[in-house]
Amino acid sequence: MGKEAEARESYEKVFPLLKDEPRCARVDWERHSLYVNIGNTYSRSGDLDAAMAEYEKAEKLGSDHLNEEGGSEKDGKGMVACCKRARAFALKRAGKEDEAKKILKEVVEQQIKDNLEAAEAAKKAKEEAAKKAKEAAESK
Repeated sequence: MGKEAEARESYEKVFPLLKDEPRCARVDWERHSLYVNIGNTYSRSGDLDAAMAEYEKAEKLGSDHLNEEGGSEKDGKGMVACCKRARAFALKRAGKEDEAKKILKEVVEQQIKDNLEAAEAAKKAKEEAAKKAKEAAESK
């Protein structure tokens, strides 16, 4: 604690290493983590505006995966949720608990929705596999 500027400087030194890397989920998670961590250093230093600007950059990477062809929906949702959690904790640290709670509620509600959708998809896949197995057994 107390070495926020030094930590921020260390994180920022990594960006040039990623500059020529292609856009993909793995590399975007690296970039995303750097932005979130830089945002966290600003939050701990009491600079909420700078923290929010970094979280916005990180969230855009996640949104790109959700909105662009070839993006990873799972990774996009994960990045967006991570940013929202970081933003909520920064808001709480800044004394804006009501805003923080609202954001965390959105995160929890989205996670519940995603879990229900995943369970439904798994159920359908299982039913489809059972149907195909039955058809294959009957055709013998």
